Amino acid sequence: MQKGKYHTLYIGLFLFFLFVGGQLANAQNVEGQVYYFDVNGNKKPGADASLYFAGSGEKITANKEGRFSLSKKIADPVYLFASHVGFQTDSILINPQEAKAIEFHLKEGVQLKEISITTSKQGSTISSFSILKSEQISSTGLVKMACCNLAESFENSATITSGYTDAVSGVKQIQLLGLSSIYSQVLAENIPTIRGLAAVFGWNYTPGTWLEGVQLSKGASSVVNGYEAITGQIDLEYKKPEKREDLFINVVTDTSKCVDVTLTSSRKVAKSLWTNLLLNTSIANNVHDRNHDHFLDMPKTKLVEAFNRWLYVSPSKKVESRTGVRFLYDDRIGGQSAACHTASIYYVTDIENKDFNLYNKTGIRLNDDKGQSLGIINSFTYHEINSSFGSASTNKLYAGNEKTGYSNIIYNSYLQNPDHQLSTGLSFMYDNYDTHFQDLFNQTPLTPINRQEIVPGIFGQYTYSYLKKLTVILGLREDYNSHYGWLFTPRSNIKYNLSPDIIFRASAGCGYRAPNVIADNIGLMASTREYDVSNLNALKIEKAWNFGGNVTFYVPVWSKEKLTLSLEYFHTYFNNQIIVDLDRSRYNVYFYNSKSSNQTDVWQADASFTPFRRLDIFAAFRYNLNKVTLSDGTQSYLIEKPLVSRYRGLLNISYATKFRKWVFDFTAQLNGPTRIPSLTGYTTQATQSPLYHVYFAQITRNTKRTDIYVGVENITDYRQLTPIINSEAPFAKGFDASQTWGPIMGRKIYAGLRFKIGKRD
Repeated sequence: MQKGKYHTLYIGLFLFFLFVGGQLANAQNVEGQVYYFDVNGNKKPGADASLYFAGSGEKITANKEGRFSLSKKIADPVYLFASHVGFQTDSILINPQEAKAIEFHLKEGVQLKEISITTSKQGSTISSFSILKSEQISSTGLVKMACCNLAESFENSATITSGYTDAVSGVKQIQLLGLSSIYSQVLAENIPTIRGLAAVFGWNYTPGTWLEGVQLSKGASSVVNGYEAITGQIDLEYKKPEKREDLFINVVTDTSKCVDVTLTSSRKVAKSLWTNLLLNTSIANNVHDRNHDHFLDMPKTKLVEAFNRWLYVSPSKKVESRTGVRFLYDDRIGGQSAACHTASIYYVTDIENKDFNLYNKTGIRLNDDKGQSLGIINSFTYHEINSSFGSASTNKLYAGNEKTGYSNIIYNSYLQNPDHQLSTGLSFMYDNYDTHFQDLFNQTPLTPINRQEIVPGIFGQYTYSYLKKLTVILGLREDYNSHYGWLFTPRSNIKYNLSPDIIFRASAGCGYRAPNVIADNIGLMASTREYDVSNLNALKIEKAWNFGGNVTFYVPVWSKEKLTLSLEYFHTYFNNQIIVDLDRSRYNVYFYNSKSSNQTDVWQADASFTPFRRLDIFAAFRYNLNKVTLSDGTQSYLIEKPLVSRYRGLLNISYATKFRKWVFDFTAQLNGPTRIPSLTGYTTQATQSPLYHVYFAQITRNTKRTDIYVGVENITDYRQLTPIINSEAPFAKGFDASQTWGPIMGRKIYAGLRFKIGKRD
């Protein structure tokens, strides 16, 4: 289908739903008043209290007198909630066609001494309200393993696969829907992050204990945040400044003698001002060479990062502003050393990353009755990388920096009532990459890889909700990229409740991604392969379409317990993809654009069940079919994409005793075979990695102030015994440490402490 036809089709659908939505509007008005009682028991209006219906993510705000009015189609009784910072949330059951005025009476949130109310919260759940198929990993799920960083937090996720980029740098990356994480958009509370030069490294820079939760959404997502999402979105929710936490410290160490320390603290510093500080350091200096290949199994690392966040709220001006500043320094040295090898020249890898980010998000409520608000987001990022692989005289070098500016202005409003919502806005992205590559071993001269992108954009998104059954989102955006030209991005999502226990979801849309092929494939630097640099600066932007659907069943089993069963399928088709060709020759790597058949199909089934209180069971199986078209310039070959697991199974069992004093977690992974890149050309018989299992276990003892946990990763000590090809000759043709498909370190035993000091909300 031609581009003009796509414009016509999606604009037509957008206008159609806009018209039909207006005709179907027939909502019930719910009006009322919010009050609160001060410390003397006096009744006062609850100015700026938030109100929302159960199961709805949309909120309105009461005016200065505490009054509110909202429209909602109510077919069945539904709870209306009222909340305000510092007060206990109140709720009232609203019946269909109920006309009486409603009054809320909020009480201050007082913590009673010697009384503890404990709830059981699953580590990973499927949202029944989200229009996208979303897996929500809570703070409970993020502590099921040591989780020193975000990449490790996904070991018990059915959606994401985590693995090493190579056998020397210790860098972990992830895959979503059978494709590298570079095709997923990562957001930090609606601000794009882990992109550009940090697209691979960033997964190692976010401690799990900094987060309140992670939401994984598959398929075409909102156009509000840009055009980069192809396979889905990953939204990170950090600990909030307004949630008081005097001091939280997490210390964990393991048998590799790596020590990781995380500290978080939140305080209210003025009437309308809150702040929190997040600190993390990770140090590993021990030498490991279990397979005796004279290479460190894991590099020596030094990581230090700090994140300071502020919240300002002005109820009278209806303004909320969040500001944050973050610094990061990471240095990892791997390869050979005198401690594990005796040689005149050592093969050494040294990767240094520095990152600085400053952002502000400001929200302004314009007209609460009409749901009108304005959001303004501004962010600046500076990232610097310096990397060297080899010796001083025969190494590969990749270094440079990235400067990124991001702005987004979002206007939200109801169209007649909350069932019809419109989000429109303007965005601006500035990316400036100043990097260079040099390969002294293969005598490749210093090659500048520079690119500047100035991208203004405009977008509109319409959301229609019909009762509790149907939700439709249609979004369009148009961007002009100064380097790649016009980019048109249509996306659509639908969610339909066939019954209270059967939910259907579908999505379709396209996305784009500008390539940074050296940084995106940093693991390939750990080889003596010669890079084809002839067209590194001429590569075109990648474009892909994603189509998918999901059916979720809530199956009654006994009493009130239900089995959650989810079946899904997603198809990703590339109109243009960057190919990293490792199969043409074992001594070279080629980068080029391919407009041929490059596609991925993913089927997944998962089930979760709580057979009795405090016992959670989750099981999943995923099958990937990933095909790419390789070409030597004269002939094309459609083959399976290398180093992508063909299938994966997962089982997680979690049990907690009363009041969660003891928590037991067990995870089992089944990892299917992957195709290993050929060493002798396209037509060579494919070599596959073996099927293997990995097991994890953890025991946690929770007390009021201290949690103690011990665990084991890779219980059976399964390892890829020879992850480095020709490790005995690192300065000869054929050396390659980038062909990793399995665990490298083997069994790891860890222990940790979590301290909670002072008051916590």
